[in-house]
Amino acid sequence: MASSSAPTIPQLKQAFLFRQITLLSQPLAPSRTWQAANDASDAPLPERAVDDALFTLNHSVTQHCRRVYAPQATRNISEQIDNVYAKEAERRFDTGLDDEVEGALGRDVDLTDHSTIEALPEAWISDKDITDYPMEAKRYADNVQRLAELDQQRKKLRDQVDRLKRLQAVVKPLETEDSGVGLQENLLTRGGPVEKELERMRILLARVGGRVNMLPEAEESGPPNVQVTSSESLQQARKRRVDEFLADNKVFPS
Repeated sequence: MASSSAPTIPQLKQAFLFRQITLLSQPLAPSRTWQAANDASDAPLPERAVDDALFTLNHSVTQHCRRVYAPQATRNISEQIDNVYAKEAERRFDTGLDDEVEGALGRDVDLTDHSTIEALPEAWISDKDITDYPMEAKRYADNVQRLAELDQQRKKLRDQVDRLKRLQAVVKPLETEDSGVGLQENLLTRGGPVEKELERMRILLARVGGRVNMLPEAEESGPPNVQVTSSESLQQARKRRVDEFLADNKVFPS
């Protein structure tokens, strides 16, 4: 069976006032002692006269309770009592009178602060309240756990923002404009000027290699015929000439 939620201070005070008003509005009736004394009297009051007087009195009491103790009036009184409690709590919090209460939370506690969230108890500190209002206690524990999870997520986001700001500060010298559009032209980037120039050089090298292959063969006394067909063959020829130069005894005598 689900437990009812914890009543508020206005609800408690309004229920108390309602019980007192109910007692005051109960119809009056003569006690047995008075009836015995009236019957034993030499001049007893007539029963009809007593009943008429009680009827008139009870009617006046009922009308008085309805006018003076109306539901609106009791609600206003209970709200005033709640305001008194709230002002007293604020006064005690401002003056530090509740600092000695372990686990007490003030009305103005900043639940967005990291240190405050870490200091929150995981469960209600009152075992009696946990027993009397288990649903409220569970809701409090769930809210504290959720608050701690959100605080951890916020911490991760702050760390990520700080890391991105440091990265932005590192790459800021590479900006060419105040708006940060583009990088320096001498940097190798996809689709940048350097890549386009390399593409043009590759095409030009292929054309030159094709034209060289179309040249007539040189005479035997002439220099050796070197056919260039691609950039790879040019690199191999260049490497061969470097190796021959390093192996020449005239240049580097042993």
